[in-house]
Amino acid sequence: MKYIYLLVLGLAVIKVRCHVTDRVKNSENSEGLTTQLPVGDKGAQIGVKDGEKHEPHKTVKGSDSSVYLDDVLFSLKSQNWTAEEEPCLNQIKLLLYSLQNFTLWAVWDWDAQASEPQGLLFANRYQLGNFDQCMGAPWASTHKELKTKYCLAEIVLERTDKAVRKRVEKPYYPYESALDYIEHRPPHSRPLNELTWGACVPAACAPGTVERLLGVMLARSHLGAAGMRANISVTEPCQSSDDEMEYDELFYAFLQNSLDLLKMKKDGIEVFYGIRFLTICLIVLDHQIGIYNSGPISDGFTSDQFTSLSLIGIKHTVPHSVRYNAMIFSQQEVQSPLGLLILHDDLFVDTFFLLSGFLVVTNIANMKRLPNPLLMILKRYVRLMVAFAVVIFYVCAVFPYTGTGPLWNRAVAHDTEQCRKNWWLNLLMVSNYVDTENICIVVSWYIPCDFHFFVITILVYYVYRRLPTLGITMATILTAAAVVLPGIINYIYQLSAVQLFTFEFVMNPRGNEEFHVTYIKSHTRFAAYLVGFYSGHLFVTYSKNGNLNRIKQKWSVLGTCAALLLMLVVMVFGSTFLWRSYHPLEGAVYAALNRPAWACGVALLVLCCSFGNVPIVKSFLSWYPWVPLSRLSYGLYLTHTILITRNVFITRNPQHNDYFEILNSSIGIIFWGCIGALLLWLFAEAPANKLLAICLRSKPINTVAVEPAPTSITTNVNAVATSSGHLHGNLPDTIHFSSKF
Repeated sequence: MKYIYLLVLGLAVIKVRCHVTDRVKNSENSEGLTTQLPVGDKGAQIGVKDGEKHEPHKTVKGSDSSVYLDDVLFSLKSQNWTAEEEPCLNQIKLLLYSLQNFTLWAVWDWDAQASEPQGLLFANRYQLGNFDQCMGAPWASTHKELKTKYCLAEIVLERTDKAVRKRVEKPYYPYESALDYIEHRPPHSRPLNELTWGACVPAACAPGTVERLLGVMLARSHLGAAGMRANISVTEPCQSSDDEMEYDELFYAFLQNSLDLLKMKKDGIEVFYGIRFLTICLIVLDHQIGIYNSGPISDGFTSDQFTSLSLIGIKHTVPHSVRYNAMIFSQQEVQSPLGLLILHDDLFVDTFFLLSGFLVVTNIANMKRLPNPLLMILKRYVRLMVAFAVVIFYVCAVFPYTGTGPLWNRAVAHDTEQCRKNWWLNLLMVSNYVDTENICIVVSWYIPCDFHFFVITILVYYVYRRLPTLGITMATILTAAAVVLPGIINYIYQLSAVQLFTFEFVMNPRGNEEFHVTYIKSHTRFAAYLVGFYSGHLFVTYSKNGNLNRIKQKWSVLGTCAALLLMLVVMVFGSTFLWRSYHPLEGAVYAALNRPAWACGVALLVLCCSFGNVPIVKSFLSWYPWVPLSRLSYGLYLTHTILITRNVFITRNPQHNDYFEILNSSIGIIFWGCIGALLLWLFAEAPANKLLAICLRSKPINTVAVEPAPTSITTNVNAVATSSGHLHGNLPDTIHFSSKF
């Protein structure tokens, strides 16, 4: 028995040695081989160079992934290909065969894209893969035959079973059909049957070939299991590592003009209200939330239903049954304290209209002789337009060169093309009325509105100073029209009582009806400006003798509390229109009164702080650090959406929607936006305004009360500086409140 065991052990050792020897021989014989297509396939030797030595490849045939790749190959071969598509087909075949052999370049390319969509049911629309991996292969410069490009495809999934669409009673019933879940879409949420898929494909592939390849891959994914039909389109040019944007004449002209601006110097510092800077910060935060949610996020479901309350809105035109189903999971969130406070925060813009009207009248009311209104309008135009023109120039000439990424070209197209087309409308101050579907810089609608208000107000006030009765009559008619018109337009067009910041709106504000009809039009936003003008006139009337202590502290505190309460009620009541039953007449009344009512609250707050003593509020808003920051508010307004857009659309992968991160990003936007605003002020605004003042000045001006300051339309009130040290020694003796914004 002992010898038998020894004999078996010896035979086993001999067998193992033979097996090892065979493997070594096979390994030696395989040295120098590269991936080859099976005999009969065209392009079998693509990627092989004479004299090159390649490492042996690991064969993965027989695995589940190999079965998947074989299936893709079979489907591609069975289709009819044109002669123009043959090079792409050969490259794809080589890619798939090389992938089966686990060749590095093929695994690299395939790994750069998602083989199938993930997280679609959680509203993860953007399947971007790895853009940089596709564009930056280490051998891109040495092996041109392996060149790839990155293409974006838009896909819309449609069910093919022709099932009758029925009312969804339980949108989250786990045993229902996933097709019903994908098809069901509440009015405020993003669609689940649409996705953007990034593909890393051979450079020889045309858009139509990419569409067919993605169709094959999608059909073999879990989304193709139910037989959903995919409408795939590649409409944007694909990106390649060899694509470099050539600097055009606009780019170099911008740099040249920047050097010219460096020759000019800033002459002084102006003081602004603290509320101005805090308000623009809140607007930056709102826009950060909106633009961030319009970009690629991985948890769009959570954003729509629970966290991104600013995007929730239900139009009154939606059938009651559909609206009811949406309210099942949205009304609770909309009625939350946070939702009620942020859903109608577009009222912050009316704060700027009020401040502008307030400060205009305080500048001109004490003038014994009113200057030529045309010169005042010219100064106002230069005040608003110089920095705005520089930003438009930047968007047209430089902005496209400041980023890259899967979605970057799309983001640039949404801004640069419109500005290159309609920049002249902005310069003419008519961009909020002419071709508003292609408005250059969406938030710029504010600028022509402010300019229109100034022109009309100055002309009417000029008539009032000459013919008081006629001036009062014109002002009365103008005020009544400013209040009534928004309500009438709202009722005629059956619009929502408030602007709905839905997912469709943040994705494409230029395509929203309310945005064009009421939100950006001067004749529907004038009321808040007039409230500011009248409250400013009241301030001038009761402060002529220099005595500002007219209200006792208790009454000023009560007045401040009433102002804050009025503002809170207006904002919260407007948010309720997003979920409760809609009545056209009630909506029209609210549309007419909500903005002037908000402005009245801000005006009451300002007057209580001016004529009384409100210890906490007044000291906070008068805190000296707000002075230089608020001076940069206009520049921050012009630049912040450009910075946000770049941050959002250079991303390579969907981001998790975290509101602390959004707040953190907003702080960064405010910081860099202020830096940009400072540069605009130093190199554009201050020099241009100073130059205009020199050109128009016929003789020295001894007091600012006679002529508006050259850099802005201002009012001067005595103030005691709270600073000390070197900075204090360089401050002016008076505080200038600019009404530019």
